[in-house]
Amino acid sequence: MGLESARAALVSLHDLGTLGGAVSQGKAVNRRGQVVGTSRDALGRTRAFLWEETLGIVDLKPLTGVNTSANDINDNGEIVGGGDTGFGDFHAYVLSAGTSFDLGTLGGNESEALAVNRSAQVAGHSRSGAAPAKHAFLIAEPGTMIDLGTLGGATSIAHDLNNRGEAVGLAETKTGEPRAFVWTATDGMRDLGTLGAASMALGINDRTEVVGGSGHAFLWTARDGMVDLGTLGGRTSCANAINEAGCIVGASQTGDTDARGQPVTHAFLRTPDGGLLDLGTLGGEHSAALAVSEVIENVGAQHAAPLLWIAGHSHNASARMRAALWAVRLG
Repeated sequence: MGLESARAALVSLHDLGTLGGAVSQGKAVNRRGQVVGTSRDALGRTRAFLWEETLGIVDLKPLTGVNTSANDINDNGEIVGGGDTGFGDFHAYVLSAGTSFDLGTLGGNESEALAVNRSAQVAGHSRSGAAPAKHAFLIAEPGTMIDLGTLGGATSIAHDLNNRGEAVGLAETKTGEPRAFVWTATDGMRDLGTLGAASMALGINDRTEVVGGSGHAFLWTARDGMVDLGTLGGRTSCANAINEAGCIVGASQTGDTDARGQPVTHAFLRTPDGGLLDLGTLGGEHSAALAVSEVIENVGAQHAAPLLWIAGHSHNASARMRAALWAVRLG
């Protein structure tokens, strides 16, 4: 069965634990099943973590300060995020082969890396020295942080980039409206439009297929523009990541309400055939999927269907938010 007509079946859902605190969130996963994210520690600090099946959850300690984040990991195991520098600033970093590198800023006192591709190019956001607003950045060559600008407004953020160095995110227009964008070295920043509400782009693959949210989750392509992906039955949804096979993950309201009367939100997987799978929770009422690995062939039993790793977070039965890892078979 080709991936175009793939059906998905949830195999397992793992609680990845915490660094001693009550809360953790998974932000990214690679083909090896390595997950990075943030967790509170026993002192209540927000810390970057790496989770591996053999080691469990480990504090990365990428920079010298108190609070740190880990936002993406590539298939080589290179990790990016941000952290206190110990001097009152918060800087983007890349962690490669056990060594952390401070990536600096666009001139201000704050930056954070949100995405890294297989060539170790990095994207994120930074304050400049002249203005308090954040601007999207791309580091295509080591030591050179490029300001990607805006759509005429004050602020922009780059949420993801593909292996071709194309970045996506959100940028404000001249009238202050947040819009999804795609940026390329040849064409600069392009406004991807909306589904009628403020839009932001959160994921891109090497075919320049872009996903994000504009009230509903969307898939944008140069051919078809912005296509509404619908919901799991509720009012709103958002797509957070897309892989090379076209598998999309995100979060959607289900149409149910929780004990407080708030809309229930569940993680979802959209397969290339358009099927929307509710990924469920760790026993609580809410979950969200933030990242998806590439399709992994021939893992486990012989003739087993291809595997996907999906990372995010879920409430457990005690209503505590925990980093979560879903394993899904496509077949």
